[in-house]
Amino acid sequence: MKKTIFILALFLTTLSFSQKISTVDKHFYFYKVWNFTKYYHPALAKGTVNADTLFFKNLPFLDKVASNDEFDLFIKNYLRALPKTALVSNATPSSGKLLVKNKDQKWFKSGKLFSKEAKSELEEIFDKRYQDSIHYYIPDLNYVADIPNEGEYEIDKSLNLPYALRMLTLAKLQGAVDYLFPHKYLMDNDFDKVLQQNVPLFASCESRLDYEKLLLKVTSNFNDTHSYKFIKQLQYKNEIFKSYSFPPFAYSVFDDKIIVTDLIVAEDCAKANIKTGDIITAINGESVKDLVNRLAGMLAVSNQTTLRFRLSDYYANLIFQSADGNFQLTFAEHKKNTIKDLAFITGKDTEKIEFVANYVNATFPDKRTDDKLDLISGDIAYFNINETYRFIENAEENKINQKMDSILSLAASKKGIVFDMRAYPDWGGFVHTFTLRKFGKIPNRYADYFRVNKKEIGTYSLNDREDNYYDPNLKIENFNYQGKVVIIINPATLSMSEWNTMNLQHVFKNSTTIGEQSAGADGDEKMMHLPGGYQFNFTGNAIFYPNGKEAQRTGVRIDKKMPLTPKNVLQKDYLLEEAIKIINQK
Repeated sequence: MKKTIFILALFLTTLSFSQKISTVDKHFYFYKVWNFTKYYHPALAKGTVNADTLFFKNLPFLDKVASNDEFDLFIKNYLRALPKTALVSNATPSSGKLLVKNKDQKWFKSGKLFSKEAKSELEEIFDKRYQDSIHYYIPDLNYVADIPNEGEYEIDKSLNLPYALRMLTLAKLQGAVDYLFPHKYLMDNDFDKVLQQNVPLFASCESRLDYEKLLLKVTSNFNDTHSYKFIKQLQYKNEIFKSYSFPPFAYSVFDDKIIVTDLIVAEDCAKANIKTGDIITAINGESVKDLVNRLAGMLAVSNQTTLRFRLSDYYANLIFQSADGNFQLTFAEHKKNTIKDLAFITGKDTEKIEFVANYVNATFPDKRTDDKLDLISGDIAYFNINETYRFIENAEENKINQKMDSILSLAASKKGIVFDMRAYPDWGGFVHTFTLRKFGKIPNRYADYFRVNKKEIGTYSLNDREDNYYDPNLKIENFNYQGKVVIIINPATLSMSEWNTMNLQHVFKNSTTIGEQSAGADGDEKMMHLPGGYQFNFTGNAIFYPNGKEAQRTGVRIDKKMPLTPKNVLQKDYLLEEAIKIINQK
């Protein structure tokens, strides 16, 4: 009986390896193997063997594979062609605090398509993986953005990418998620399934326009606001979003409605009887709720608050979509819906487009150039994180310390200080050095910073170096500030601004952080070249509060949540007003 069971099991195993293999499976698992060797095999990690060349060389053979056993033979031949001499020593285990949530080798250890021999060879590569600090496909320094040695493969922008480059793009994105993106475990969708769904789509893609659409949808799965800027890489942005025209009014987008917040071309608004505060519930028959959800599948952001914030950007012009500039808008008026036809402003409307240009320019005001402390509401010091370099821009180098001491001493004499973090810092030294020197204490450990662990790519090690968080040689004044401190944040609080906010929260332990959810993309940004001359950015290091709370996606800590609402959206600056109110309270 036992012999019969053994023979049956052997037959089933043999049968499984003779079964026809799907195009999706063979591509998916080859991409997994290719990235595994790219980051672990010494020959590729040193750059002795070029990973892209290896991909191009093997892709035609992969496409000819028709069954499971052929795929197994293909993988074994692929692995055995790699230089064995590179596998010379056993890897040493990683030490210190590690982030290992993304680690996953089930795809080959329990994978149905890998024979015992193939699994053994993959395990040997991992056991003897490359561990030197200089890796051909990893930046030498953890804070460097550019991922080295990723080919750009620039192609005329009007032409579709060749099949091999399209598939290489998909494979590179898979590698970025598995080995370079610390927040894979926070993604809404399983990227393995995303990749599998896109194999046939990338293979059959017939135009550059369709290629960019696919890239948008795939990269949106990163759920990372650093990746949002990919839309700036698009050659066909207008065609994809049908953003050929601008509305004659400014607006703010919510989950299921759009509020008119300002009139830009008053004449057009008056003709259509559109006023500030009006509520739009549908555009060209599509509900705002459905439209926002559809765009969520094309735009990479860390959270819903940031999605609404980005869709409300008049200059980005993503929410109102029409090929000819004509719109049918549904307004909610007096408990009923009113449909209004409206022609938006196009480039041909030279007179009206000037109104648009003036409005856009007004939303990007010139930065202050004076070196004076800004005082608001009489006796409150105000710092805009995007306007701090002006304090020292024209100061002689040997007088910078004196200048900053003067500015911060004056702030320290006021009853309150507001740090407005709703922008990107224009000078890292303002918080990291001078605010800490005046008001803080050492050690100033306000975060846990995890970087790529080069002992095992795909995991992340805690950076315990003091100078990553503060200058240990800084002479601290240790001024005991008795006034109130308010920190203002919103989705414009991104990356370095979130990092600085965490620092300020630690320096001013009794401060109050108010506002909306921040961008949720703390940590150093990485940039990978993708075929076609594109650049794809994503968060490459992981930032946590010391208590283990993530800053990615959720954003920085908020003491008093004050989200933008249809009720407060028309207020000039409801968050700054609240900050002043908090400081003036007795």
